[in-house]
Amino acid sequence: MDIGWKLASAGAAAIATIISGRIAEAGWRLVTGHDAPRDDDDDAPVVQLVVFAAVSAAVAALAQRSAVRGARKWYGPRSLPKP
Repeated sequence: MDIGWKLASAGAAAIATIISGRIAEAGWRLVTGHDAPRDDDDDAPVVQLVVFAAVSAAVAALAQRSAVRGARKWYGPRSLPKP
């Protein structure tokens, strides 16, 4: 169990999640011209909530995967678990 790798991969995934959320919100604003819908917004249509959730989840998953791969390259060829 390599605690350094666990910290590096968790940190990379957390930062990727934060950044991807901001990218998804900015992309939504660019495409639709409106702010991203919030789940506590009673005026937002359910379809917009579902579409934004799906898009932002896909962006977050891709960003996390890329970040963890980058962390793996940075961390070096130690005995890491295979992806």
